[in-house]
Amino acid sequence: VINALSALRGGGQTYIVNFLKYLPDGNYKILLLVNTYNRTLFERFKSDKVELYEAKWASKSIFHRTYWELFLLPDFLKKRKATVYYAPGGLMLTKIPDSVISVTALRNMLPFDKRERKRFNLVSYIRFKLWLLKFLFLFSYKFTDKVVFISDYSRSIVKEYITDIEKKSILIPHGLNKKFLKTEKNYQLPDFLQDNQFYLYVSILDVYKAQKEVVNSWKLLIKQGINYPLVLVGPNYNEYGESVLSMIKAPELQGKVIYLGNVDYDDLPGLYKASRALIFASSCECCPNILLEKLGASKPVLCSNIEPMPEFGGEAVIYFDPYKPESLCCEVLALENDADKMKLYAEKAGEQALKYNWEQTVKKTIDYLLEQNKANNV
Repeated sequence: VINALSALRGGGQTYIVNFLKYLPDGNYKILLLVNTYNRTLFERFKSDKVELYEAKWASKSIFHRTYWELFLLPDFLKKRKATVYYAPGGLMLTKIPDSVISVTALRNMLPFDKRERKRFNLVSYIRFKLWLLKFLFLFSYKFTDKVVFISDYSRSIVKEYITDIEKKSILIPHGLNKKFLKTEKNYQLPDFLQDNQFYLYVSILDVYKAQKEVVNSWKLLIKQGINYPLVLVGPNYNEYGESVLSMIKAPELQGKVIYLGNVDYDDLPGLYKASRALIFASSCECCPNILLEKLGASKPVLCSNIEPMPEFGGEAVIYFDPYKPESLCCEVLALENDADKMKLYAEKAGEQALKYNWEQTVKKTIDYLLEQNKANNV
């Protein structure tokens, strides 16, 4: 049984979609718990191997879902004769029956990053939520049978709190969707953008993604005579996003910093290919999926130097300090003044991307889930 009730957008949905898409052959069946609001997304994966169960009552609100998981899920698992219960969202608050192996994962580093939490208002829902999640995650990892980590960095942070976490965990990085490796330049650019003539930063507009600092870097680059525009792409859900949009309305940034809004996931590979170079300035990730996608475009990638980005980018990207605008400015200038460097890092990016494969990720995860042992008793 795999719990997808909380996979309502973003990385949570992407993980489940790729997990189901690349299921290996084997003697097992999956019952996917889905929400009323994401059932349509997962409907296409129904097969002899995959069954969907829509938890309608649990879909009404986060409070309904929490109650359902705490008090109704244990009996549900018994009735369905489940052998494994996997909650990839990270929380394992359910009292799992002894006959069922419980597995969870860590996919959200914000609760563990005190520096990043401080970027949110002290008295705010998000700040309180992150503080609470830290303790709920640690409780889950302590009492669950197995834990999947998607970066060595994330496991090392949890190890500071649970010293023997390695005994009951495994490291399985995310893979890279093949569409990001084989795409031709097929994105229809707006009239004000030209192929290979803009820098692109794709990510949700949020405080730990450092879009403001990247925009400030572009102010410096404009003064240095760089005419290639910066294009921002990603959903805007909060006050930070609105402040970024307000910031780029400044007269001196008109036509120099452009926000395209949210672009459909299937169109991203073509957009990456149309860019001159790609930027990833995030300072808090478990596994930087968007960085992996950008590597697949075989374009030079300028990347945050904060872990775990170096764990995934290796020597294939150009690093900068996301919170020092002059750092990105210097790296862009150096790149533009060296055509060989531009070509070299484009090639390195494409080679690095080949290390991340969803078939391997899913097979390794399925094998781990099906190991018939209580990991904390091994």
